[in-house]
Amino acid sequence: MRNSHLFLYKVGGKMIKNQLKVLWKNLFNDESDYINWYFDNVYNEENTKMFLKNNKVYGMLFENSYHISVDEDRFMGRYLVGVGVTPEKRGEGVMKELLLKSLKEAYDFGEEFIYLTPIDKKIYERFGFAYISTLSKYELEFPVLCDFKKEFKIEKIQDESYDQNILIKLKEFYKEVSQEYYVKVAREKEDYQKILSEIFCEDGLIYISYDIAGKINGYMSLVKSESIYVKEILFKDKDTLEGLLSILYGYKDYYKKIEIILPENTYLEDYLDSENLVKKTLKNKIQVRILHVEKVLKRLSKSLKENEEIKIYVQDRYIESNTGVFKINKSEVEKIEGEFDLSLDINDLATLAYGFRDYKSLKKIESFYIKNKDKEQILSSIFIRRINYFNQDF
Repeated sequence: MRNSHLFLYKVGGKMIKNQLKVLWKNLFNDESDYINWYFDNVYNEENTKMFLKNNKVYGMLFENSYHISVDEDRFMGRYLVGVGVTPEKRGEGVMKELLLKSLKEAYDFGEEFIYLTPIDKKIYERFGFAYISTLSKYELEFPVLCDFKKEFKIEKIQDESYDQNILIKLKEFYKEVSQEYYVKVAREKEDYQKILSEIFCEDGLIYISYDIAGKINGYMSLVKSESIYVKEILFKDKDTLEGLLSILYGYKDYYKKIEIILPENTYLEDYLDSENLVKKTLKNKIQVRILHVEKVLKRLSKSLKENEEIKIYVQDRYIESNTGVFKINKSEVEKIEGEFDLSLDINDLATLAYGFRDYKSLKKIESFYIKNKDKEQILSSIFIRRINYFNQDF
């Protein structure tokens, strides 16, 4: 495959944009209204990578930039969406070239990681991606909600005529309730504007709960088909959640059941009198690809004690500077020659560093090699289980 076929942006204007829409429809089978919404509200030529031959698009990848928060750090991260290749070009390295081009560009800009929601985890694992977040999905039958009551004022918004000050209030609410998550998207006013716009394009709506002081204490967004599908529900306390669930019960005469997406650590079953008519599943959501190992290890070094030191060998097939032995102590991270205490690949580093698995759980499947078992106490103290939250598809 020749690089001359790979164009990054401004390669044909409207004609190419229409081809991208058609390819999206053919590959992902989304509704035309949603595809048009994406290209009207999110699509950016300069953040689009594609593979063309004779002015025909055979592969595409869209990069949407968001502020990412990891512990006390904040940086820009690229969310890769719409990654796809036409069936006749699969197996020719088109996706690989698109991904590696995105990876290299983000690396050159100094970004810590890129991320995506995979259709199949194995597709991206070979490029160094690994899961770091999970969402809970609940399927409910209406009778389990019959006893919930509304304690607070709840406002329904279903079109673009809402007061723009709501966006600021939603941003402030999200900043407060998302503090418990280690890795998350740091939503701004503009992000919520797009979130609401996406909901409305799917004929959905959002219910916002307010406390007695007029501050937002919870909300849920939903769309309706054969069932009620709650795309997101966030809340500060039990009374707020119960009020929102009481709204859902009001749909009992019109729909068959309810599906609710929640953060991994929100246990809806704890609020229900019975687990009958309730089904819960966990779905892994986001994979990340670490770009700069030293940045990741530097954050982890904060957890070390003054006299502690660990040497980790990292293997990265695609970014040479990430491969090697890194000596880590409280004050610095240094790349060195010599022996190591732990050896792992770039995938497992992401899994451990962002807390998707703790050291002991990953050790059980023999995913890495521990050479110096005297360091296991240190490794267990820095590679701990954490809760991350990503719930966005554009």
